[in-house]
Amino acid sequence: MIENFFIKFNKTLEKGMPLLTPTGVIIGLLLGNRVAHLAPAVTVLFAFMTLTGALSINAKDFIAVFKKPLPIVLFLFCFHILMPIIAYFSAKIFFSNDEALITGIVLLFAIPTAVAGSIWSTIHNGNMSLTITLILLDTILAPFLTPFIVSVFMGKVIKINALGMFISLVWMVVIPSIIGICINQFSKGKIPKKILPYCKPFSKFALLFVIIINSGRIRTSIHEFETIFILVTFVALFLSFTSFALGAGCGRLLKLPHKDCVSLMYGSGLRNISAALVLALTYFEPRCGIPIVIGIVFQQTLAAISGIILLPQKANSSH
Repeated sequence: MIENFFIKFNKTLEKGMPLLTPTGVIIGLLLGNRVAHLAPAVTVLFAFMTLTGALSINAKDFIAVFKKPLPIVLFLFCFHILMPIIAYFSAKIFFSNDEALITGIVLLFAIPTAVAGSIWSTIHNGNMSLTITLILLDTILAPFLTPFIVSVFMGKVIKINALGMFISLVWMVVIPSIIGICINQFSKGKIPKKILPYCKPFSKFALLFVIIINSGRIRTSIHEFETIFILVTFVALFLSFTSFALGAGCGRLLKLPHKDCVSLMYGSGLRNISAALVLALTYFEPRCGIPIVIGIVFQQTLAAISGIILLPQKANSSH
């Protein structure tokens, strides 16, 4: 009885994600200092979110996908080479004199793919084994790739604490993922089956609190609205939609199955954006977090819109 309530509650929260994340930003900006001091809790909350996502990952599925590595190679190329290049040069064109905003946009597209991709992949009938493999692989690579990408583009301009970023990603993403996968593997899925219905809704609230706390931290350093923020919004939206389109387009170009194209689209388009915000506010000046906050506001809504625009509706309805 209680379990069914939590399952239904979680489904309601999933449907409300496009509204939940912007609400968190608004609450955080309104509260400011009153929540900013809770920053030490962010790492724990984020680790819980990652652990919850990893509990559903099966190591056998992860290994099986590597037998057909083309989608993985395509994902890594689009996600970690093509999009950071496009993001950097777009930011340089529009914000040439504002290194903080450029850094924020580069960080936004240097962060690993999001666990939320599994939700959207399920909705649009994607290849779940591929989706989960991309999430897990990118999670493992994140402590190496994210500091490296930011250093390549911004290292000569600002001081990068690559080791600090590495350690943060290990604690927030890698260790909880390994624990979650091990629990799933050694219990043969029994423990996740019992606890996931309760963990999933709480992970949504953890995300909400992470957004509220970090938005509060940004509010303390932004005292007035700047017209440049409107341009930042348009650039961030354009780049985010481009990343969805790249994943779907490259999959079709190589004539991959529809399920793989769905997984590539959401793998390439969705970013672990809360982790980006944590890193931005921990290792850079608060202004770097502005493009990321904008990304948080629109990411889930953009995921829904991208599914309608970029995916054939007949294929979706077959699901």
